[in-house]
Amino acid sequence: MRAASALLLVLATTASAQDDDQDKALVSKGHRLATAICSACHVATPDQRDKPILKPPAPSFESIVQRKNVTSDSLRNFLKTTHRGLDRPKGMPDPSLMDYQITEVIAYILSLRK
Repeated sequence: MRAASALLLVLATTASAQDDDQDKALVSKGHRLATAICSACHVATPDQRDKPILKPPAPSFESIVQRKNVTSDSLRNFLKTTHRGLDRPKGMPDPSLMDYQITEVIAYILSLRK
């Protein structure tokens, strides 16, 4: 019985460590995407070397993630649907991200929550 309990504990710990590694990888990939794509308009990363070219800049990712209503689902919905067009001339340009890239950017943005 003890051996089975110990085995379950080891498996659970291993699975948790693998999940943490996957989360860190998503955050890291999202950081790279945010730096490459989003930083032209947003202060996307605390270590961002160049200022956004948009004047005034769009909200920083750190300020966005502190909003009470920001969730993974709300970010995904925003990134998939809120874009510039004739009906939204001041909307955010479409970053043309694939679903997996949206997941990475969301993981990065949510990692900034304090």
